[in-house]
Amino acid sequence: MFRYGVHRFSWGHFYDQNDLKTFFEQVAKTGADTVEFRPPDLALLNNQQKIMEIRQLAADKGIDMVFCLGYPPGFDMRSEDIFVRKHVHEYLSAAVRAVSALGGSELGGVIYSTWPPVYNNFPITKQMKYEQTQRCIEGIRQIMPIAGDFGVQLDMEVLNRFDNHIINTVEEGISFVRAVDSKNCGLLLDTFHMNIEEDDIPAAIRSARGYIGKLHVTEPNRKIPFHNKRINWPEIGKALKDISFDKSVVIEAIIAYDDIDAYNMRLWRDLIADTSLSGRIEELRKGVLFLKEQFGNKIVA
Repeated sequence: MFRYGVHRFSWGHFYDQNDLKTFFEQVAKTGADTVEFRPPDLALLNNQQKIMEIRQLAADKGIDMVFCLGYPPGFDMRSEDIFVRKHVHEYLSAAVRAVSALGGSELGGVIYSTWPPVYNNFPITKQMKYEQTQRCIEGIRQIMPIAGDFGVQLDMEVLNRFDNHIINTVEEGISFVRAVDSKNCGLLLDTFHMNIEEDDIPAAIRSARGYIGKLHVTEPNRKIPFHNKRINWPEIGKALKDISFDKSVVIEAIIAYDDIDAYNMRLWRDLIADTSLSGRIEELRKGVLFLKEQFGNKIVA
């Protein structure tokens, strides 16, 4: 059976990568099995003392860590500049090593490109998309030996058309992964993006059997899953069971207009009434329970 997780994005400005002890304590209160966050800076710098400290803190709370990654400004695997792509390779290599050292086995996100997007300069033609996609495929292919050596799967996140243009559908994601041709390359699917791009979300999930490393879940407006009539959660749960999915289902809800991540995702209002830390944790707790109920694991609160 798959595991249920929460994403650090829901913490907004309350998140502090230098106080993971408190963060893991808060995650445990949501009832989640896993938590997704970017490897902290000291882990990326291979600080072994910090890495062992983080592993112990998570173990003490019974929380499994899953990891995401975004690149610093100017880092873009799509770039024509070989030196830019070299910096991306080095950064992603360090992240793979950090994830492995932290005890993780997967790293997901827009690691094949860059985010947030900037489309103000010129239109993206079909030829440009093709050429950039080929550079992304080659960049990910070059990192696969390192990922294999460290036992880390890299999950390409499938994004909607407003957030990227390289991989917008599950079909494009599968084509990308097949082109990379490595057992350490998979997909990160997200119901928020799929709601925009896919004709049938459960069918798209079934089509990706064997490729999905992680699933992000939110309502179509980025809210925590909970009684929205636009997403058929039981059918999504059934699709996951049909493909024997046994990894993390992570709530990646952006629920407050309060930090740079909310800005980058164009959230201009709060999505829950109580945006205090305790209010967020309580709503995430309800969300985890709701998913377990909808996916067939009846839980009594």
